[in-house]
Amino acid sequence: MTKFNAIGILILSLIAFAPVVDAGCSCSGGNWDPSGFLNSEVGTGLPGSAGDSAAGNSGSGTSGTQKPFDRVASFPNGAILKAMKSVSSSDVVMDVSNTDSYSTSHIKNAIHIPCKVFLNSEGSLKTDEELAKVLGDAGVSRDDSIVLYAGKESSGEAEFAFLVLRYLGQKDVKLLDGSLGDWKASGLPEEAPANILPGTEYKPLVKPQVIAEYQYVKSGQAQIIDVRPFVEFGKGRIPGSIALDPANVIKGDKIKTGTDLGTVFSRLDKEKPIVVYSDDYSRSALVWYALQLMGYEASIYTWEDWKAHKSGDAVNETTSDTGNKTSTAGEDAVGSKYTKLGTT
Repeated sequence: MTKFNAIGILILSLIAFAPVVDAGCSCSGGNWDPSGFLNSEVGTGLPGSAGDSAAGNSGSGTSGTQKPFDRVASFPNGAILKAMKSVSSSDVVMDVSNTDSYSTSHIKNAIHIPCKVFLNSEGSLKTDEELAKVLGDAGVSRDDSIVLYAGKESSGEAEFAFLVLRYLGQKDVKLLDGSLGDWKASGLPEEAPANILPGTEYKPLVKPQVIAEYQYVKSGQAQIIDVRPFVEFGKGRIPGSIALDPANVIKGDKIKTGTDLGTVFSRLDKEKPIVVYSDDYSRSALVWYALQLMGYEASIYTWEDWKAHKSGDAVNETTSDTGNKTSTAGEDAVGSKYTKLGTT
């Protein structure tokens, strides 16, 4: 072999083993080209999912080639969850955090609608017309493909916004499977400047079944889940309620996998509808959304509405397992059995 041939072979070898430059977008500036990351593996971006029973680990020492765990596929109704790497620039990404974190950093092209604007000054849900105006003024239409997220994924803020949009009949709305922190960790595009869309007319197609009414709750047709703090459950509750701490549907600051949620909800009858109630929309929406993921027929209700239909001691009446009413919730909490759903 001549000296020149040896040099040529050396040069070709160096070229062949040179590292490939990532074709993804740069988060520090430039245009967002979805094809730059949507077609590449960005990792799971799911720091709390490793301990989930469904994720598993073969322990065979071949983790480098093991297929990443697909959280979305673990849910019977995973279609309402959006994997981070499947978000595209055609989606209307909506940051619904109630904090001022949006002004510091947010997903590129995301608009900001704090979910608290869906409530009136008394903390009740605004009217259909008022809700539609909030969305229309923000440039959102019912035909948009919407992806919701909040600064902290387990806050219930994004789930509440999802509930409102489902109630208004939004055709295509999903929750991002990850927080802003997960998005950044995956190297996906972010920015600080605010995005404002031109106003439009939001035409709601209200789905009344999303929000339960008093007579339906009272009828006993549905399983009733109380997601208030357990001390409040002990003071008074809707007769026949099951207690559930919303923390039981969360693991590692994320909604649990389908396998783990299946364990939490195992005592529920999937053939019977469910009503979730609280005095906080974020708490009830978080559990309601988890039930939606698992394919349950569920609606939400408020403790305030129940109290408004009662007066005096009737507010605290409860029903024991035998159907006999007791005089106060305090006595019932001590003297009779109750059902507490799920464990942490």
